[in-house]
Amino acid sequence: MTVAPIEELYPSDPFGVRFLARGASAVIEARPENLYFFTTYVGVHDVSVDRGDCVYWLADDLETACLRRGPTQIASRHLATVVRGYMPEDRTTTMHQGTTLPYVNGCSTKQLFPPERLGDPTLQLLYMPPHTTEQVHHIHSTVRVVYILRGRGTSVVGTPQHSTRQELVPGMTCILEPMCPHHFETAAEPLVCIPLHVFSSSGSSELDHPMFRGTHLVGQ
Repeated sequence: MTVAPIEELYPSDPFGVRFLARGASAVIEARPENLYFFTTYVGVHDVSVDRGDCVYWLADDLETACLRRGPTQIASRHLATVVRGYMPEDRTTTMHQGTTLPYVNGCSTKQLFPPERLGDPTLQLLYMPPHTTEQVHHIHSTVRVVYILRGRGTSVVGTPQHSTRQELVPGMTCILEPMCPHHFETAAEPLVCIPLHVFSSSGSSELDHPMFRGTHLVGQ
């Protein structure tokens, strides 16, 4: 396995965000200061998973999400993330039926792989209708690895004094480090993305699920 040079793994962006375009190829490990270790494989990779770890990945057709415990090896064409020290049962799920839980501002989510216990990783499916935002500006306490599945939107990162905007298009990967102030917006098109929470807050009721619990509003 070849890991990108340190200056590419940990770019100088002061807020801790990295965008990778469709077709990009990269292997990105957790930063040294992170509490939880993961390795994300963007693009085409053969991924080896050790005993004691697990891997979340998207099937070739982008219609199925997969979770498998190690030891194993998988071929990933889009995005795969290995989480160290977590050993759930193997699972697969399709993404045909859309979202099932309400979120803010008309958005909604589905727990593709819910956390089994407080703090476990979780893979979510987030739907944002046109002309909305998935939150006001906010932070998360742990990493989010986000795959843009369908539609278009904009990521706004930073503070009121200094912010940047990045267009979000299908096939793009966005990695948000802990405490990165951000939010996503849509214009005329909806946006569907798949965020992996490397650590999560548990719950699966309409007002108690990880998309709510893991979000901390900025300035409120």
